[in-house]
Amino acid sequence: MVSLSARMTTALKTAIRREERTSQVYQDKAKRMKDPKVREVLESLAKQELGHARKIERVLEKGDISVLGLKKGPSLLQALTLKNDDVRKMGKETEAARVIRMAVNAEDASCRFYAGLAKIYKGLDTAELFSRLADEELKHKVRLQFVLARL
Repeated sequence: MVSLSARMTTALKTAIRREERTSQVYQDKAKRMKDPKVREVLESLAKQELGHARKIERVLEKGDISVLGLKKGPSLLQALTLKNDDVRKMGKETEAARVIRMAVNAEDASCRFYAGLAKIYKGLDTAELFSRLADEELKHKVRLQFVLARL
């Protein structure tokens, strides 16, 4: 068993707050969108961000990063996959484009945040979690850029 250090615990709690805050922003923006496809994308991302927070909470609740090990880690990390929404029929909307651009920037910032934490904890199992989160945030960014190109 590899226990979480105080520094790791702080990093994980920060990550949880970041995921929850991002989820809330996406939910709030989704409520204001007229285009149902844009609303669906933002609502889906909000759920995924909240899912990321719950996964990190599991590590904290256990107080042990061994859940990222070879036997249990894959099941935890597989849950961090993206749902592929149909965004091909989205209409043009200035407000939607502005919100999606902001979301692209937020996902980029999250990606850089987690990549930085992965470097800090390099060699530890926690780095694997942060690396996976960085990958997921990058997928969100690319997905949003695809949506933006269609607006």
